[in-house]
Amino acid sequence: MQKRVTFWAVLSLVVAFVFSGCTARIDAGSMVEKGPDEFYIDLPPVVIDYSSDGTASIGELSHMVVGNVEQPPGMIYVPEPGVRLGLATMLYGLSLPPIWVQHFTASNLQHLRVANGDEGILLFANGQRIPSLVWEEESLAATGEAVSALGLGVPALNRVLPLVRNFNLGVVLRFPVQEGAELIPLSGAGESEEVTMARMLQQQVLETFGGSLPTIDIPILYHADGSWTLGELSDVDWTVLTSTPFYALRLPPDLISGLTNSGIYTVTLTTDPDGIHIALNGIGLPYLSWGSGEVQNVLALSKQLGVFDSVSMLVPGADMDSVLSLVENLLPIIQATNANITIYLPGSEMGN
Repeated sequence: MQKRVTFWAVLSLVVAFVFSGCTARIDAGSMVEKGPDEFYIDLPPVVIDYSSDGTASIGELSHMVVGNVEQPPGMIYVPEPGVRLGLATMLYGLSLPPIWVQHFTASNLQHLRVANGDEGILLFANGQRIPSLVWEEESLAATGEAVSALGLGVPALNRVLPLVRNFNLGVVLRFPVQEGAELIPLSGAGESEEVTMARMLQQQVLETFGGSLPTIDIPILYHADGSWTLGELSDVDWTVLTSTPFYALRLPPDLISGLTNSGIYTVTLTTDPDGIHIALNGIGLPYLSWGSGEVQNVLALSKQLGVFDSVSMLVPGADMDSVLSLVENLLPIIQATNANITIYLPGSEMGN
């Protein structure tokens, strides 16, 4: 009985503790309205603040305060030291290396945000969206069916996963802001210069092709032994013709038999202006988005954090400025292209 009371006491305190660190709702207008008879959980995001030494705090309470102060200010008194120790351990586990936090501050990375909701798991850096996992109800159900078919799922997973869309949750990581820097809002930041330029290049690509998206289709037939054929040529033929070791793309026979035994006969990788998609047997799964400037924002963030400078130091002579310029110019063309790579396995229409 005592253990049961302690469990619920700890659970209640953890919930109260987390709610103490919640901030005002972000992007409230983007929430999908739910009816009174629908199941959903809609909570404001939890904010985790970091100090320059990497210490994490929620609601101004750090692991040092919770673990060492008998009655932390603003927190309900917890009579059992073990409970305080548990909360302190949780906060300590959220700590980051000081050098990371200091680098974020020097690079003016003020906050990261993760938001789960109806659209997907969305990621933001300084209020700008970066590549995120986007879904629809059908794609979540398909994911459950695919996982179950592979023998990795749980019963009724295809009915459970769509409920993820009914959880509106979020976490914000805030880092110290360098002196004199302008505060960046968590949301509502204007479109970056890189994204605007990419949109202009994409429009030029579309105009070049008369308003139609260029399309690339690559059907690859895999055989039971792991070898593959593209067109009328085998992987060995492609290797001889191009002097490129394309035979390295062979798959283990056990993997192929495992997929076909699970009822999976086609795997399709597609890119379009919205993002990168994967489909099993023609049924789309959640996809990686890039249609709102996410990749351009990641490249800008990488420059801001000095990632490419680090690569230049590790690879002497590497002209990262030229490489980055090439990527930035090619990326809008790639994003404006409908590319389809379909892998056909034994037992598929093409594999029979």
